Amino acid sequence: MNTLSCLEDLHHLSLPQKERIMEVAHTLQLTADIAKSDMFIDCSLSEDKAMIVAQAQPATASSLYKRNIIGETATEQNEPGVFFSLRTGNTITNSRGITQECVIVQQDIVPIVDNKGTTIGVLIRERDISEEMMTNKRVEELLIPKESADREGTVKSLIQKEIHHRVKNNLQVISSLLRLQTRRAHSEVSDILQDSVARIETISIIHDYLAQDGIEAVNIVLVMERAADMLIRLASVPEKEIALSVEGEPTFLPSNQATFVLLIVNELVQNCLKHAFEQQKSGKISITVICRKQIANITVEDNGRGIIEDKRSSLGLQLVHTLAAELNGVLSTFSSEDGTKMTLTFPIAKAVML
Repeated sequence: MNTLSCLEDLHHLSLPQKERIMEVAHTLQLTADIAKSDMFIDCSLSEDKAMIVAQAQPATASSLYKRNIIGETATEQNEPGVFFSLRTGNTITNSRGITQECVIVQQDIVPIVDNKGTTIGVLIRERDISEEMMTNKRVEELLIPKESADREGTVKSLIQKEIHHRVKNNLQVISSLLRLQTRRAHSEVSDILQDSVARIETISIIHDYLAQDGIEAVNIVLVMERAADMLIRLASVPEKEIALSVEGEPTFLPSNQATFVLLIVNELVQNCLKHAFEQQKSGKISITVICRKQIANITVEDNGRGIIEDKRSSLGLQLVHTLAAELNGVLSTFSSEDGTKMTLTFPIAKAVML
């Protein structure tokens, strides 16, 4: 199968868009030879599948592939960076993927856009890093810390714990002062102060976690479970039965990313608690964390009434979009009469890639 016949099967692409893909495909062999890497063009087939429409094996270096794979499909599970780039139009570098021949590769991914700026495919460069991973593992095994280094590491860990402990205590003092103000304020101001309390408590949870563990990587699922208890406790809906659950495998983020993510989840859950169940006596909110390689997907979903009016101008949702941008992430929303589903997708910082 060749590029032209593949493109004929992609009915969602217009003729000018297919011509743009062919234009890039014509230079693919030259790019592969210069980069000394396997090069591909993938186009979206569905939400979680893409088709390989062009392939070039380098004449200047060994190829990772023994056969032509044009016309085969790529999945998000094996190549998360490809799908992140297709959805967001962002360039992704140093993404890890698994080839059709089960080789671990490093992928550099550049979106291909049409004359309107719409992403219609991605250009992918692949490099075998299996040998590099083995070398790094051997180096780590050789770097056994000496006694003095152990002491230095212990002191550093204790200092970090103490700093986070003091920050947490200071945040709790601020939270307590705001709670006192909340009791004396009228309804509208009270709601604003209550939102501020929830944000401060959210940041405090991160510092409490770091004070306990003494490391700068945060298990985001664990802290979300702690935050869920706090949000239900602070929610001013005593007449309603709201169940809030957190699901997902342990996913570690650097502390700055974890803080942004937890603040985003706090705002989304607060929005559910305020607006989703106005006409219901009970409801469910679920938080799901899925991590594929270094791409994280965090979903907040409720079974409420759906989005009735546009609240994108609210401070909370402005904060959500600002923080999502800080994460180089994208926020997608799906709403119907059966509820609302909001998903945050972002690349995990390299410091904690596992």
